[in-house]
Amino acid sequence: MRTMKHKIIYTLYILFFVIVGLSAITAQTIVDLDQVLASVIKDSYAATSAQYQKEIAEANFDFYKSQLKPTVSLRASIPNYSKTFSPVVQPDGTISFTSIKQANSSLSLFATQILPSTGGTLFLSSDIQRFDDLSLEAKQYNGNPIRLGIDQPLFGFNPWKYQKNIQTLLKEESMLNYNISIEESLGLATDFYFNILIAQQNLEIAKTNELVNEKLLAITEERLLLGKVSKDEKLQLEIELNNARLSVSQALFEVEQSIASLYTYLGKSTPGVDTDFSVPDLGEDKVLDIDALVQESKINRPEVIAFQREKSQNEMDLAEVKADFGLQANLQASIGLARGAEQFKEVYTDPFNEQQFNISLQVPILDWGKRKSAMKQIEIRERDIEANYQQQFIELENNIRQRGNRFSRLQSEIKLLKEIMDKADERFSISNERYVLGNIDITNLTLAQREKDQAKRNYINALKSYWVIYYELRALSGYDLLNNQEIIY
Repeated sequence: MRTMKHKIIYTLYILFFVIVGLSAITAQTIVDLDQVLASVIKDSYAATSAQYQKEIAEANFDFYKSQLKPTVSLRASIPNYSKTFSPVVQPDGTISFTSIKQANSSLSLFATQILPSTGGTLFLSSDIQRFDDLSLEAKQYNGNPIRLGIDQPLFGFNPWKYQKNIQTLLKEESMLNYNISIEESLGLATDFYFNILIAQQNLEIAKTNELVNEKLLAITEERLLLGKVSKDEKLQLEIELNNARLSVSQALFEVEQSIASLYTYLGKSTPGVDTDFSVPDLGEDKVLDIDALVQESKINRPEVIAFQREKSQNEMDLAEVKADFGLQANLQASIGLARGAEQFKEVYTDPFNEQQFNISLQVPILDWGKRKSAMKQIEIRERDIEANYQQQFIELENNIRQRGNRFSRLQSEIKLLKEIMDKADERFSISNERYVLGNIDITNLTLAQREKDQAKRNYINALKSYWVIYYELRALSGYDLLNNQEIIY
């Protein structure tokens, strides 16, 4: 009966601890890598900053387009009053200072339109001006009911000829920069995430080692009393136990620090201690076509667009230098209606035809080599742009090839490391049982324990390298190699 009673009590204890354990597991918050990466794109400052940079580029492009549309403005001076003394030359040549009271008022409606193909400006205006001599109680009106004209450089620099291409490239470059910035932030978040996994694994190893060493020390103390082991063996276990306890303390701090680093990067408050971070699985085996990734980088990286933009800007600078130090001519012409009258309505009811035409010239005669020096600077800059672009893509290609080869090796290495970890864990369990039975000494048990710990660390570190390199390759090539698609956000 007592045996049956003990079995029932024992069973109830087991059920109680199972229920408590399940409740604790249920209460834990599980976080996985996909959730973290989704949060990076949605909430992190890195993604927000990248979005702002893209929006700034889009706003700049919209501003450029708005400059090509007509502008309409209204200018007014109501009134411009003056009361002063002014010198007036008399018929005999003497000067008399006369009191003057005057008021001038003007109103202008002005519209302009840039001509991108020629660099000129087309304008349309309507003006009216009123002059009042308050001393003589007289007034006059002068106006241009309508005036249409053009201001056109004949041999000058036309920035609009180049700005269309440059502004379009700037917008495209910002889009590619945004994609790459997001990928780089995903890679950094992945690194932070695995730092947590490594710290948690170190904590788990330390806690396990602490429990095992406590148990083994108790057994060793009993054996020491029986004279079956030496005091040296007991001291070694005490050292191992103290080292394990020290490792637990250090690992706890590492876990807290690594979690804080990730959530600071995400722009979120640090979660509670009951949060558990799951280990991501190895992705599907993928035979990488590294040459294809290199080609994708030449399409998806912003450096390609930046190179084209810098060349266009250099061409624009060269054209500006040639225009500034060469023959310059400017045409101004307008037609319209104009009249001055004492009555306001006469300005608009019976105006006169108006024509204006002017060409101004400026011919350089001696510039002491300014034009030649300026052009030489731009030519050297063009060669530097070309050399820098070539160097960028040599480095980019080498980075892709190195990481691609490492990624391919990791796919097989991680599987082997998983097998080594499982076998090292099994070996330690066997060694632990053998030590309890007195079949091996503490040195061999300690060796098995350290091999088990190192195998776990090697596995999680290799898994970290795999996922970090995966996102590095995505950022370097602008291509998702596991899902076979270009990266577009």
